[in-house]
Amino acid sequence: MALSRLPDNTASGPVQEGVGNVNINAAGIGNIGGGSLLDTIEGLFPVRPEGPANLRQALLRLLNQNVVITTQFESITGTLIRVERDYVVIVETTSNVVLIPIRKIESVTAA
Repeated sequence: MALSRLPDNTASGPVQEGVGNVNINAAGIGNIGGGSLLDTIEGLFPVRPEGPANLRQALLRLLNQNVVITTQFESITGTLIRVERDYVVIVETTSNVVLIPIRKIESVTAA
């Protein structure tokens, strides 16, 4: 890419230097193939679905309710009584207290 010297008077309109389909104007705004760089970058990332932003927020919504939490090893059913930063606490119907690391939870459903 060759560098071009901008004219002394750029007030007459935007000056663009193009390389293929990539263009950047004198204001520093770029586009690729007719779309803005921001549109291109945003297109690389999926749109976040509606609902809780993460599993911990979903668990907080189920606090003090009966839930079924599935891990790689088993499903645990009981009342969700605590949601901590990295684990949850469930009281099973047998009164057993179970601590489950959030990173090990595969799914959560209301029972």
